[in-house]
Amino acid sequence: MADLPPKLDTRPLHVRAEEALAVLLTSGRYEPGAQLPPEPELARQLGISRATLRDALRSFEERGLIRRQRGVGTFVRATRPLIESGLETLESLDSLAARMGLVCETRDLSIEEHPADAAQAGKLGIAPGELLIAVSRAKVTDGVPVAYMIDLLPTTVASLDQVWAGFTGSVLDFLVAQGDLSLAYAWTDIVATPAGKEIADRLDIAPTDTLLLLEETTHSTTGEIVNYSRNYFVPAYFQFHVIRRILPGL
Repeated sequence: MADLPPKLDTRPLHVRAEEALAVLLTSGRYEPGAQLPPEPELARQLGISRATLRDALRSFEERGLIRRQRGVGTFVRATRPLIESGLETLESLDSLAARMGLVCETRDLSIEEHPADAAQAGKLGIAPGELLIAVSRAKVTDGVPVAYMIDLLPTTVASLDQVWAGFTGSVLDFLVAQGDLSLAYAWTDIVATPAGKEIADRLDIAPTDTLLLLEETTHSTTGEIVNYSRNYFVPAYFQFHVIRRILPGL
């Protein structure tokens, strides 16, 4: 009887590509921090197309196994700690990182005052044209940009000089430090969104990469909206959870 042909691998191509890439990364050829070969060479080594390789690289980047730096290359990452938090408690990224023993740096800081457009005014409950203070910055841990944050504050909450003088990296921490301002709660919407060019440039990622967006309005005990923020998180470095309680009688 003639020998039977070997069993074909019928798994999806992207699954086989990720498996091949995982074998390469665990082979000992590339230590943490090492740069992988350029995409054409790496695709040839793995026996896959560049399009399939890019899909595999994107998946590995989202899982925090590699880091792609545009115009430079792809690097193997060491095992990194996740910044983990329950969303029931309002806490700054700086405080979360500090509790984990991580240093959270602020880069590309911008604090400026300008008139609110219609959309911004609607979020803050003020009239279009009223002045607001915009605070934007990238947050970096272990030398890697992990989040980009944009906060808008009404000038009734603080002046531009006060924000510059009291800002230490977190708008929430700044607001908490204001002795005459009592915070009550924050309303947060959570969505996945493409980075887009502007945010991608700040985080050294591709514009098509997916980020976790927490869009939030913070309210005082008197019902005043004291802050509107858009916080973009790189998913590979964060794990958020929510405790859901059973209603009595169910």
